[in-house]
Amino acid sequence: MDHHLEGKAILPAVESLIIMARAVRTYYPRAEISILKRASFPRFLTIAPDAVRLPVMVDLEMSGEGSVTASLLTSVKSKTGAISRTVEHARVEFAAADSAEPLTPPFLAVNKPEGNYISVPAATIYHELVPFGAAYQNISGDLSVSPKGAWAFIRGGDYGADESLLGSPFPMDAAMHAACVWGQRFAGKVCFPVGFEKRVIYQKTKKGKEYIGHVAPVSVSKEMLIFDAWIYKDDLICESISGIQMKDVTRGRLCPPEWIRVNSEW
Repeated sequence: MDHHLEGKAILPAVESLIIMARAVRTYYPRAEISILKRASFPRFLTIAPDAVRLPVMVDLEMSGEGSVTASLLTSVKSKTGAISRTVEHARVEFAAADSAEPLTPPFLAVNKPEGNYISVPAATIYHELVPFGAAYQNISGDLSVSPKGAWAFIRGGDYGADESLLGSPFPMDAAMHAACVWGQRFAGKVCFPVGFEKRVIYQKTKKGKEYIGHVAPVSVSKEMLIFDAWIYKDDLICESISGIQMKDVTRGRLCPPEWIRVNSEW
């Protein structure tokens, strides 16, 4: 219940990636799970408060180039139980084992966003802007937000999560919180991730550790906000995520508070 929207607990996108990576590693152990491409999260997977187990399916398909596409699915029955249909909640492509993508961490200078920026305390973010519970409150200190991006210290989390495959899910989740705050300030809407173009994991993040998260807007429109993001430690990138797609999935039911909104070039 710490990860919820409009009163319903939902499976975090970062957790769905771990579930799919686990299936790929089991059946295609040579796949390069550190390089994820063309991810989409078309439909939330809600979790009932009394749920102990949730039946899901992971469909795997290998391409001719050696990459593996995974889809996280559930089966939904009609009210009468006579008809069932399959619903896709997440999809991602894992690179081929001999992918030419470099996995050497590049250097990135640690700089706050350029231009005039405001500092938003983490306590305010998680009380008014991204009101998740304690497990998903992993922006620490202040988030610096300017028209050119957002920057903050982020934590690897302290709660139960599988960090053996893709690293801790909490830093990437916190980076998307930063993008959400940017969208509320400069686009005037509350947006959630619906996909990304590419994620490269150079060094797995760990629970209990602190990192720096930086997000930068790439494209802004009425339909979609697109960001690039980097998670790094000691000037070396741990993860880069390009083409993060953020969308107002509530169709205006959630609105930013007036104090965070600002008129801007966007």
